[in-house]
Amino acid sequence: MPTSTITTAGAAVEAARFFDEPTGPLATLAAGTVPDCLARLRIRLADLRADALATSAALGLSDDPDDPLEIRGRREVSDISSRVAALQRWIEPLRCRMSVCECRADRLLRALLEDQGVPVQSGYRPTDRRRQRPVALMAGYQSPSVNGARLPYVLIDHRGSISHAVRVHRGWRARLLAAGTVTEVYISPAYPMTPVEDYPQDTQACACAVAAALQS
Repeated sequence: MPTSTITTAGAAVEAARFFDEPTGPLATLAAGTVPDCLARLRIRLADLRADALATSAALGLSDDPDDPLEIRGRREVSDISSRVAALQRWIEPLRCRMSVCECRADRLLRALLEDQGVPVQSGYRPTDRRRQRPVALMAGYQSPSVNGARLPYVLIDHRGSISHAVRVHRGWRARLLAAGTVTEVYISPAYPMTPVEDYPQDTQACACAVAAALQS
C-alpha cells in the first residue's frame, strides 16, 4: 500500500502500527480501535509532522549532504512525513461521536466563518488580562475608526465560555452590534439546551446567519 493513500480503517490501523508507540492515540489506533473522538490523534499527528519538519531542516544544514548516514536520515524522515500526511488526510473528513467529542466547539464555527470571508477573533472579559478564557467570538470586528465610529460586528457566545468541548455544547447565540443597538441574528433551537447531536448542522446554520447579517 502506498503510504500516500489510506482509504479504509484497516489501512489506517496498519499505518499506525509503523510508529510502534506504546501508549496514546496512535497506539489505540494501532490496536484496531478508531477513536470516537479524534482530537488527541489529530494533535499527535500534528506533533509528529512538526518534529519531522524540524529534523528535515536540521539535516538540510549538514556540511556533508552526501554522507550515507545523512542520506539515510533524510530517507527515514521523508518516510515518516509521508505516513503522517497519509493518516492526516484519512482523518480529515472523519467526524467524532458528538457525545464524547473533546474537540474545541468554537474552532469549527471559526473555520466556517473564515471560509465565507468573515474575519473572526476571540473576545475576553476585561478582567481576564492574561486572556486565558475566551467568552465569545467577535465576527467581522474592526477597531474603531479615527472618529470613534465602530462598524457592525457580531458577538457569538455559548453561555459563559466558547472554549468548551463539543460534548458539552448546548447551542450558540449570535447578536449583531450596530450603531448602539443589539439585534439577535441567530439562536440555536432549545438554547441553552440544544442537543449535542445537533452540533454540526447547528454550527453551520449559525455561521450562515452571521455571514448574512454582516453582508446585509
